[in-house]
Amino acid sequence: MSAKEKKEPAAAEEASKDAPKKKLPMKMIIVALSVVLLEGGTVALTAMMSGGPKRAPAEVPTTAPAEAVMKYVELPILKAKLPNNSAGHMFLYDIQVVAKVSEKNKEKASGLLTEHAAEIQDRIRTIIASSDKKTLDEPGLETLRRQIGYQMEKDIGEDVIKELLIPQCTPWRGEF
Repeated sequence: MSAKEKKEPAAAEEASKDAPKKKLPMKMIIVALSVVLLEGGTVALTAMMSGGPKRAPAEVPTTAPAEAVMKYVELPILKAKLPNNSAGHMFLYDIQVVAKVSEKNKEKASGLLTEHAAEIQDRIRTIIASSDKKTLDEPGLETLRRQIGYQMEKDIGEDVIKELLIPQCTPWRGEF
């Protein structure tokens, strides 16, 4: 390395020490602060001019008249032990099916259920016998309710039964 090359880096270091340090850009800081203050003022002025949040008028809720409240009655449809052999093993399902009907349709539904009792029992037995184990093991028995409800609508008509209830559906091994 030559003497000239050694002097150049040393000269550059001295020049950087003597050079004035960069100052903060005061103009940019002042402009940024003024923009922030103007935005805050605009938001505050808008909130004051709009009058703040408005109160929403509310009406006092009324209770329904006693006549409008629907009352329901439960009518038993079936309580039996029905066979199922679809899983390769014989199971007897101790099942109970109940219809939930409105109080005003009680007489009509009761008459239709007694009139079609054998037909309804046969359809429910067929549904249980042909159902797979997965359907009969559902926690809410949704598929079974839907299938029985469809058959009930075909047998006694629509809008008679509000809901089908299956309070009991217990499998018992049929072979020992």
